[in-house]
Amino acid sequence: MSIYSFLWGFMLTRWRCNLRVRIAIAGAGVSGFATLGYLVEAFKAMPSAGVLIYLLQPPREIHTENLSAPQRDRLIHLKNIGINLSQLFGGGHVYHPVQPSLFTFNGNSAARGFNFVAQRYDTSDYFEWVQANRRLLATLYPDFAPEKGQQRHRDHTLNDIQGTTPRGVYGLYLHAQFLALKAHLPEHIALQIIPEALQTFTQIEQKVTVKTNTQKLSVDYLVQATGHRFAALRSEWVGHVFNAYPCDRYGYNLPPQVTVVGAGPAGIEVALHALHNLNVAQVTLLSRRAQSRLPQVEPTESYECQWFTREKMRLQPTAKNAKALLQQELKVCYQACNLPYPGWDALLKIEDYSTFLENYLQTTNQSPNHPFAHLVRPVMSFYDQVKDLLPAVEQIGVLQLINQVKPLFATQSRPCAELMLAALQAKRLRLMAGEFLPEQVTPTILHLDGTQAHPDGIILATGFVPSIPPFYPQSSDTRCYSVMGTSLSSVHSRAANVASVITRLVRRQTLHVSFVISPDLQM
Repeated sequence: MSIYSFLWGFMLTRWRCNLRVRIAIAGAGVSGFATLGYLVEAFKAMPSAGVLIYLLQPPREIHTENLSAPQRDRLIHLKNIGINLSQLFGGGHVYHPVQPSLFTFNGNSAARGFNFVAQRYDTSDYFEWVQANRRLLATLYPDFAPEKGQQRHRDHTLNDIQGTTPRGVYGLYLHAQFLALKAHLPEHIALQIIPEALQTFTQIEQKVTVKTNTQKLSVDYLVQATGHRFAALRSEWVGHVFNAYPCDRYGYNLPPQVTVVGAGPAGIEVALHALHNLNVAQVTLLSRRAQSRLPQVEPTESYECQWFTREKMRLQPTAKNAKALLQQELKVCYQACNLPYPGWDALLKIEDYSTFLENYLQTTNQSPNHPFAHLVRPVMSFYDQVKDLLPAVEQIGVLQLINQVKPLFATQSRPCAELMLAALQAKRLRLMAGEFLPEQVTPTILHLDGTQAHPDGIILATGFVPSIPPFYPQSSDTRCYSVMGTSLSSVHSRAANVASVITRLVRRQTLHVSFVISPDLQM
């Protein structure tokens, strides 16, 4: 070996060892935690690269005056065992333990493992953690029942690990996994928590400048993982209009009659919270078609789509064909489930939603093998499966079709569906068609007949917007990425992809010098 080769190898080794990669993750909810976990996992195999990860997460301010008695009890108990709820990591707003316990998962399949230390990402890891901590959870969430004073549901018992659990329990699980990951960081990976929110960022060439209220950081990569937020509220609405989350921003100051805009899972949850925990007498649940969500049901028998498939769409990639295929699939599926097919028009024009929901609950109690249960995943994922086959105008048509049938296939938790039915039958909850007019100075609801109403209390459970304006277009030179998703599975996938892109770029950077012409050849 010549002296030039020796010196070249020595310099290359020194350069690699001195390589310092700085990454900022904005947001320490489930998206930020998943990104952190996958980055750590990938960089473990690159000990020559020193990695500094900044985790930007402002403290969570909890308005204790708006909490129900069970929520306050839970807060006190968690403080007594040393858990600071203002500085939890992994769960964000969606899985924060301060939430009412009736804020649950749709079903057991909705949960997912985030155990990066053991590299377990299956649902069972979460439920095993539940069983290992059952004594604590029994104190925090007695019988996993909704807040005190409500009926007890068999799906909420600690003995049934496949039952529906409060999302706050999952938040505690995520925080435990975050602490475990932090405790097992390799020596070449450092984590610095900055208790502030991302304000602005700018990429110039290969560096990204990140600004918070008091700090300016220069990093190599930025991952924005703050999820979605609700649209900003007008100053004129203070005291009358609230966003659904965080739910401790409103409480016993609500008027006796409240309108909740949005009849999806968020709207249903906050409506039930207001009725059962905040002494609200009546809630109007507002949506475009006066319909809500059916409970999630897990079939015990398999069913494979014969008509509503990508292969059938490939033959005729149009929205009209998608509608015809779905109609045919519904007929076949109803026949397979030994149920009478009510017809397309009857499914889309439900006159009495309370009766429709009651019948569905009764039918699925007898057998979980229902067409809606079998087709929920094929229908809700259909657009993503076929969009590459469709021209732009047909993509819009397929999206409109999915939105049209969404009330039949988008789901909520069964306990919430049962509570919702009870509230409908007691006339304390009513479904109404209409929309909220955000441009009005006075909070205004527009009904289908053109009339307007001005409720004293409105909770907005729809209208999510990205937390920060769109990032730079994804290109070969971008150093800014975004991780968010509508499900834990999509968050897992997106976080893993972004971590893979970043580590691949860093690995290419460490190897770049190796491709420079050797000094031996230059002499």
